[in-house]
Amino acid sequence: MKKLKRLLSLILIMSLVLIGGSNYVIESTNDRYDIKENLTAQVAADVGNYVPYDEIPKDLINAVVAVEDQRFFSHLGFDIFGLGRALLTNIKKGSIEQGGSTISQQLAKNLFLSHKQTLERKAKELFLTIELERNYSKEEIIEMYLNYSYFGAGAYGIAEASQKFFNKDVRDLSLEECAMLAGVIKGPSIYNPVEHPAKAIKRQEIVLRLMKEEGYITEEQVDF
Repeated sequence: MKKLKRLLSLILIMSLVLIGGSNYVIESTNDRYDIKENLTAQVAADVGNYVPYDEIPKDLINAVVAVEDQRFFSHLGFDIFGLGRALLTNIKKGSIEQGGSTISQQLAKNLFLSHKQTLERKAKELFLTIELERNYSKEEIIEMYLNYSYFGAGAYGIAEASQKFFNKDVRDLSLEECAMLAGVIKGPSIYNPVEHPAKAIKRQEIVLRLMKEEGYITEEQVDF
């Protein structure tokens, strides 16, 4: 009964958000960014050493997609199948290996919302995700996501993380380093290699295995 009430409440709030339109969402979120006015430029101006998509290694893009959102380039912002697959994978492995939220949803939350778990916040997140997908390409979305994400140990964005963890520019990262960076995003306080090297390596192995399952790399590359 509790779950049913929660679901009905979420549906009601989502309906109010959709009926109210974008003005309701924009007015009830922070005023730091304007989702409809060249958001990539706004984020780039706010992030030091912002890295454009064409300078991000393909291995890093593939690693993040493999571990965070395997259908990122084909879904419309939400992925029911991906959510179910992530749940089954995590149950089977007995640990959190894959996330349920899409990259677009995570970006919407990171840029515009608090991390407080409420039904209203979730409804706003869904609407903002639709706006992101409507106004920006997949390449722009994942570019902003990687530049804005926190990687732990005081490193914000892929440029800072690459320098702090590997003393390298992003474009010079190896496959193994890309896999480690991708693995950190889900839990920067427990997976970053500066403070938790052993956990970072285990997480890296998970990312490489997922990349292999998705056809991005070979078995030989997994066993580097």
